[in-house]
Amino acid sequence: MEQQKVKEQVERIGIVCDKDGMPPLAGRMVGFFMLAEPPHKTFEELVEFLQASKSAISTTLRFLEGQGMVEYITFPGDRKRYFRLSVDNWDRVILGKLDFLKAMQTRVTEVIASRSDQYPEFNKGLKAIHALYDIFLEGMPKLIQVWQEKVKEM
Repeated sequence: MEQQKVKEQVERIGIVCDKDGMPPLAGRMVGFFMLAEPPHKTFEELVEFLQASKSAISTTLRFLEGQGMVEYITFPGDRKRYFRLSVDNWDRVILGKLDFLKAMQTRVTEVIASRSDQYPEFNKGLKAIHALYDIFLEGMPKLIQVWQEKVKEM
């Protein structure tokens, strides 16, 4: 694929990730890994393509590794580490977001219990948020199972 088209696609993926709260460089890095051929890149290749400082690349790699989105591999006889998207890990990445949802649901439960009845419409909205968390927390593991079955069929 032409280098300019790759850069444009990387930016579009980066924007989507940025809108989801991911740091901009992390989103661009995810996009680069999705498009990279071969799918693994050295640290130096990341610095060169993303035009970012070594410290920014290092920090972003640690962030994405911590999220379970990026991993590194090595090859016999080669001292370099090669980074790539953890394509086998996405169910765990999504399930990891459930921890956030559970924590927020707990906080919303506490808030609902501590509020007065003076603002019933607002309280109703908080209860609706709580119900939405319930749906996600119950449904997401089932959706992951459906996805895992679909992957087995591929």
